[in-house]
Amino acid sequence: MYCDRSTLMSRPQKPDPDKPLIPGSNHTPALAFATILTRLHVVVEMWKSLKGFTYSPKSDLVFDAYNRHEALALFLELIRGSRDFLVDRPIYLIAVTCHSSTEIDDDLRKGYEKIARGSNQPLIGYWKDYLDWTHLDAVVATQFNNKKDAMRIGKRYGQKYILAIWPDGGYEHIEAD
Repeated sequence: MYCDRSTLMSRPQKPDPDKPLIPGSNHTPALAFATILTRLHVVVEMWKSLKGFTYSPKSDLVFDAYNRHEALALFLELIRGSRDFLVDRPIYLIAVTCHSSTEIDDDLRKGYEKIARGSNQPLIGYWKDYLDWTHLDAVVATQFNNKKDAMRIGKRYGQKYILAIWPDGGYEHIEAD
């Protein structure tokens, strides 16, 4: 039986450069973890073949961490969803959990809820490390004045790497250690 994934879940379209970029223009509250739980199981099962992805529960989109136009689409979504983000600064994705599995459990829920208390855009990050072990983490999207501050916060949460997404869709894995 053939299953067309595109009918089950959307991937972001190439961003429209003419659409205005207004911070906070799509600001809505974060979704409760209980609301996204069933969908999260589907997302992980469908997209676990990717080396890494970021899932946005609010838009129900999966962003391939290694695809430039999808990184740009995520950047634009995050800018439009936050009243506090600046369009000319990178957005740093920092996992607040050190979750060394893809199990959707209380640790992941607690991390997601911790982010949701201070941000309306908690994310879920899936990635494979150099040993091909899979990880599923609650991820906060934030901005800093400089890379060193981002690295310091990543280190505080026990992360070896954080992901920076630049305003042009470029991305960089930054060592936090």
